[in-house]
Amino acid sequence: MHYLFVLLALGALLIVHELGHLVAARLLGVRVPRFTVGFGPPLLSFRLGGTQFVLGAVPLGASANLQGMNPHRSAEEDTTGFGTLGPLKRMAIILAGPLANYAVAMGLLFALYSSGTHVVVPLTVGTVLPGSEAARAQLLPGDRLVGVDGKPLESWSDFVTRVADGVGGPLELSVERHGEPRKVTVRPRADERGAGRIGVSQQYVFRTHAPGEAFTQSLVHTGRVASEALSTVVAMVRGPQAAGNKAGPGALMRQESSDVASSTASGADALVRAFVAASVALAMLTLVPVPGLDGGRVLLLAIEAVSGRRIPPRVETVAQTAGFLFLSIGIVATAGAEIRRALPSAEAPAPGVKAPVATPAPAVLDAGVLAVPSPAPVAAKPAAAPSGAVDAGTPATAVVPRAQDAGTAVSAAVAPAPDAGIAAPVVTPSPP
Repeated sequence: MHYLFVLLALGALLIVHELGHLVAARLLGVRVPRFTVGFGPPLLSFRLGGTQFVLGAVPLGASANLQGMNPHRSAEEDTTGFGTLGPLKRMAIILAGPLANYAVAMGLLFALYSSGTHVVVPLTVGTVLPGSEAARAQLLPGDRLVGVDGKPLESWSDFVTRVADGVGGPLELSVERHGEPRKVTVRPRADERGAGRIGVSQQYVFRTHAPGEAFTQSLVHTGRVASEALSTVVAMVRGPQAAGNKAGPGALMRQESSDVASSTASGADALVRAFVAASVALAMLTLVPVPGLDGGRVLLLAIEAVSGRRIPPRVETVAQTAGFLFLSIGIVATAGAEIRRALPSAEAPAPGVKAPVATPAPAVLDAGVLAVPSPAPVAAKPAAAPSGAVDAGTPATAVVPRAQDAGTAVSAAVAPAPDAGIAAPVVTPSPP
């Protein structure tokens, strides 16, 4: 479902992006003969304000055909062509696309905060998963996190990162409970990806903001999402080992769409936040100074403005082609990583070792507890369910916090229930 929403949101946001180019071009006197939504055979076509609008059979993506955009044909264009403008005006037209995406994100957030939404309580525990390491350490909802191992915390994302890196070892948490300082010790347990978890999520409260405060909150929210999007892009450039779970176009949207889902927020609330994340991420991505993106064109125009000489059309074409190929490889690699992340992982048996009979894999129930399936009973008499076992036919749900900043929350993973007639799984702690 996340991936379907990614495709639909990306298609809508690309239309907004290209409309930004169109509006800026028309304001600066550049003709836009054609604006296409989607691709494939045209289903609908009409003319408005001197521009032919075309709807393709597959409504994904959009493109604005600006007069004189092709550098090899700019000499043949009249005075209404893109190439006849100075570098600063052309730069303004290019930047209008990302700015349109950012403006849409700001508008949606302003409406959301003005009408009322769940907002994060900074560094405050909202829920504690029963049986988790946090529950064993007697952390309570409402506890305010101050520091980890004597080092102060800056944000919830900082706290999640330190817990994720502290697998197997003790962490001393400094908390405030009703204004009184306390010290608790937790031992993070590794999840299925090896990151440490203790089984807590942050706290949210429902608030309605005044217009001025709503605007400020919108600026802070988009700034935070832009920072996360930038760190995601940097992690993807550094490679899969550095990117970890943050890589992929759907990662940031999955975080934003689930940030208040565990806080009884409405589905529309989570949908708006995910759309905002996608819009800001698209704006930041297109501003990366790589030829083939808006940021690459802005870089070439900046060089032209500083040097006072126009970039040769051949150089611009080669740079844009190389950048497009680079982006195509990156898109394919990222899509493959997302698909592999969605598929169940299976480890091959070692050479010379007979493959074992298929048995259910251990499922993570919480931040530090594994469900180990029991073998089928030998005797006809059904085995009694041990203490702490999961009821037959009832799935066990694990709430595992992801690495997120203020305004994000947790995702859920559901383990399959044991079949009827088979002993319920024994719950045992995983090794540190």
